[in-house]
Amino acid sequence: MAMSQEGSKPPLVVDRLAAALVSTARGVQGSWFFIGWSEEGLPAACTDVAELSADARRELSGFRGARLEPRRVPFASLIPVAYVSTGSAVDFSDAGGRKAEDQVNLTVIDAAGERRDIALGELALLGGIAAAQEPWQSHPVAARGELAVDTVPLYSVCTALPGARADTGVGLLFPSTISGGSNEPAFRSFVRNVIGRLLLLDESSAPSSRKGYLDVAGRAAGLPPQGGMLQSLIWLRNAGLVVFEDDWLQRLQGRGRRMKSGMLRALRGIGMLDVSDELLAEISDARPDYDVDQLDLARMLAMARDMYQAGRAQVGD
Repeated sequence: MAMSQEGSKPPLVVDRLAAALVSTARGVQGSWFFIGWSEEGLPAACTDVAELSADARRELSGFRGARLEPRRVPFASLIPVAYVSTGSAVDFSDAGGRKAEDQVNLTVIDAAGERRDIALGELALLGGIAAAQEPWQSHPVAARGELAVDTVPLYSVCTALPGARADTGVGLLFPSTISGGSNEPAFRSFVRNVIGRLLLLDESSAPSSRKGYLDVAGRAAGLPPQGGMLQSLIWLRNAGLVVFEDDWLQRLQGRGRRMKSGMLRALRGIGMLDVSDELLAEISDARPDYDVDQLDLARMLAMARDMYQAGRAQVGD
């Protein structure tokens, strides 16, 4: 960034550092990006160490001194934005026997403080989430006489921006729960929302149009969603209409949808349950059961990586 007048210092851009990244883009390979928050609390990015605050420079020095490997991104420039919320997923029609890449809508705040809606490709998002598994390690300054403190993880996602140059990316920042604290809760919510939108899209698609996300979720979670058929069975037992032991229910849970379908057909046959043919057909579908809400962040990130690989194998180049 050009200085405003000769001999003056560059203006401060990043006050709190959230990530230091290295570019692999042609022409700027090896250059550093710094993204974080400005003094006004807005998303910010720069490439010059002189544009970092004293605290941000201290953290960068500590990072380099620890010999940690920086995250590498394939972009020549980054547009910083702050995450607000996840909107709907957009299902694009497949054409010519090739599956189209769908998009997820996000609401963000830009560096000027304006709220904007952007749409990011599903594979770009999943790949960016998977690459964010190693957070920036912020380390607050301990007061004099206090013991050293643990680092605070700060997560960010760098991904491609549809409609922009191929070497231009967007750097998604996430707010901390408390000032100076980790942003893991907001990041985990974002990851869960993106995964949830794509699972819902996959489940609502015809079998031939699915990208394999449900299979990934089934392997990762192996649990039925809360409020599903098992919860209905528990309600029936509590109402005194069906008698079974807990270990039988656990075995039923592990044997999948077809077992539950057969049992429900039997209950309907003896007049104890009123279940439509449409619901029985849905339950009989061999799709895996899943409940990703109970997964910790590490397993969610691994799931995003597997979903990225499954989707990439299905979407045409």
